[in-house]
Order: sequence, then C-alpha cells, then structure tokens
Amino acid sequence: MVEQTHQSVEAVICRHLATLSKSEVAVAEWILANQNKVVSMSMGQVAAACGFSDTSVLRLCRRIGMQGFTDLKFRLVADQARETPSESSKASQPLPEGAAIAAALFDECIRGFKITLDNIGDSLDLATDIIQNADDILVVGVGTSIPATLAAQEQLFLRGLRCRVQTDPYLQRMEVSLMKPPSAVFAISHSGASIDTVEVLAQAQEQGLPTICLTGMPGSPVTKHADVALASLATEVRNEPVAGRVVQVALVSALARNYAARRPSEAFEAEQAAFKSVIGKTL
Repeated sequence: MVEQTHQSVEAVICRHLATLSKSEVAVAEWILANQNKVVSMSMGQVAAACGFSDTSVLRLCRRIGMQGFTDLKFRLVADQARETPSESSKASQPLPEGAAIAAALFDECIRGFKITLDNIGDSLDLATDIIQNADDILVVGVGTSIPATLAAQEQLFLRGLRCRVQTDPYLQRMEVSLMKPPSAVFAISHSGASIDTVEVLAQAQEQGLPTICLTGMPGSPVTKHADVALASLATEVRNEPVAGRVVQVALVSALARNYAARRPSEAFEAEQAAFKSVIGKTL
C-alpha cells in the first residue's frame, strides 16, 4: 500500500525505522542527509554513493510503502515544493560557522516537532487517561534516556500526581514487583530496544499494571508491552540523537499539560504549592 501523500518522506521513514534492516537504515539515513541531491540522481548513483546495491535502495523504497525509487523521488520533490519561502530564504543567508551548526540542529528539532505532531493521533489523550486514573506512577529509563525520564517525573508531580522515578535496572524490577493496579509504569527509551527497559515494562504488564512507553522508534520491542505508545519522531544522522531528546521532553510536558487541562483546579493548586515552597530560595 502506498503511504498517504500528505506524509513527508522523513515522516514515512521515521515511522518505519524500527522495522528496517541495518543496510536499509544506512540507505535511509544517507537519503535523508542528501535529499536535495537524490532528486537528480539515478538509483544506481544513490546506491554507489551510500555504498550499497541497487537492490538495497529499491528494497528500502518498498519497505516504507513506496512503489519504487521514482516514487521516492517524486515525493522528495513534493516535499521541497511545500517548503515555505521564509524557510528557503533563511537557508540561503550566510551564517557564522557556530551559528550555522546551531541552525542545522534547530532545524532538526523543528522538523522533529512537525513530524511527531503529524503522527501523534490520540496517543497523548490515551496516555493521559492512564495517568489520570493511576494511584501512583513509576517513570523508568536507563542511560541516555535518564534526562527525559527525570523531566517526565518533574512535569507530572508538579501537577499534583503521585509520581516517582527510578533509573537503576535492579531497583526498577523491585519497585514494579510491589505495585498493584491502578498504579502505572511509564517507560522511556529512544531506541525502544534497551533490554532493561523492555523487560521491566513486560514485568509491569504481566502484573496487570497500565503501561505507557515513549520511544523514537514506533514498532520497537518496548511498544509490545505498552498499553499506549508515544512516538517522538526526529530524523538525525548520528548515533546519539539530540532533536529526538528535545521532542521527548516536549512530549512529556504536553502530557502533563493535558492532564492539567482536565484537572485545572487540582493542577493549579499543586503548582502554586510547589512554587511557594521554593520562593524563599531565590534572590
């Protein structure tokens, strides 16, 4: 089936990354990093440039729901045509080296926000249903997911929710073993394939606990154990994402705000109490 035409190539690739082979991911990353070049290249030229065969390029196109390489090129041309004049003019302005690097990173974040919003559906509302009905919430994550995990816990408890965070894999298992419904577990993993995070969410699900995951890879292993999966979609050609983390922090903030919109009085009182408790610590 061909993807919906309003979806950009970046959005389509993001949604399929977790299902692609290593060679297909490598081809996809090269295409995303060289979109302007691809529209004027043949499939053979793309294959040679990224170090793979024509078959690998064609396989990628079909795995992401396109009819072939020509279909991919037409979609890239359409994406470029939708670029606003202001975006084009900004890109043509010369910038100091440091500012240019910052601009490229900020642009990745902006694209990540747009792609994530286009694909968010009702997942944020469904996740809000879970935290709204939970007696307490355990937020878990390991490694480089810890900053987003801490941000989630902070945003939720400031709205009056009983919420704690655990980043030690052993203690995560222990804490989950003592929880009972309707307590909920919220797991964050950009790759969606961290063994500790996947296993602890599976444990929570086995105990009948409501589960939420936040991942940059839709369809990744962690989503199999989540009642609701939130996706932070951002395309970055690097091992450790930056834009993806920024989008994750924004998503957990949106989740907390969505809860606050449902319980405005309770959330307002909690925020005011928290603010008053530390006002004396400011100069």
